[in-house]
Amino acid sequence: MTKKSRNWLVLLLLIPIAAVLAIVGLLILQELQPLPPIQSLPHPNGYDDLVKAGQMIRGDVGDYDKANREELRGIVLTNAEALSLARSTLSNQCGVTLQLSQAYLTNHLHELIGFRNLAQALATEGRLAEKENRFNDAAKSYLDAIHFGNEAGRGGILIDEMLGVAIRSLGVEQLQKITDNLDAKSCRETAAILEALDAQSQTWPEIIQQEQAWSRRTFTSLRYRICRPLFAKMVGKTHNKAEQTFKKHQKQTRQLIIDLAARAYELDKGHHPANFADLVPDYLKAIPQDPLTGKDMVYSPR
Repeated sequence: MTKKSRNWLVLLLLIPIAAVLAIVGLLILQELQPLPPIQSLPHPNGYDDLVKAGQMIRGDVGDYDKANREELRGIVLTNAEALSLARSTLSNQCGVTLQLSQAYLTNHLHELIGFRNLAQALATEGRLAEKENRFNDAAKSYLDAIHFGNEAGRGGILIDEMLGVAIRSLGVEQLQKITDNLDAKSCRETAAILEALDAQSQTWPEIIQQEQAWSRRTFTSLRYRICRPLFAKMVGKTHNKAEQTFKKHQKQTRQLIIDLAARAYELDKGHHPANFADLVPDYLKAIPQDPLTGKDMVYSPR
């Protein structure tokens, strides 16, 4: 074997050794990093009653946009007890009951389906109020859906928060449709409640910290520890996509807050506000920030 051939052989042997050493180094680095904390659950935990309310929902609640008034009324009456339980629970502290188990997502699926049904039942209640020209009552139902979306994901992992985003989006989209039907008092109060709910919602760093804490405590075998750095790029792309969805919803909510405040001003003053100076602080506490740019939202008079 020539000297050149030996050098190539040594190089080929060093490549897998270097790869193994790199993986071992990453594993050691991960183990040296402290585990992120998992939030302690409140006592009592309102989340448990939200789960119960979700499991109580009956009927075709997913058809709220197509059902007629009598169909809507029947669904609302059927689910009156569940809606009452959910509404009373929203004033309590909530926290997702996590299991440090690889079977958690499978075991948790029925709760997520129940939450989807509960959100649609709140939308059904709102649609019934709309058809009966009770737009202020409809706004309250949609606000409850948005509040519920906050609590559905609080303290949970990424899938919980993404469901929370979907629930909040449902409430925001339905509320957007009826803004011009609300009186000045309702517009002002709804904007104030939305501001508070937006301020109380989880931040994206909190959500990712919870996801990472759960993942590192649940997937502890050597196989998962080895695979984790290998799949870091793919996981990062998934998180980035979820973050964009999260922030787009935040922006949609904050735009609705501005629209409601501007509508209240218009009904009070008889003309559109010219800029944010007309709205802050009487109609808005502060100018909402665009989560996609980190800058103040832009107000465009009609």
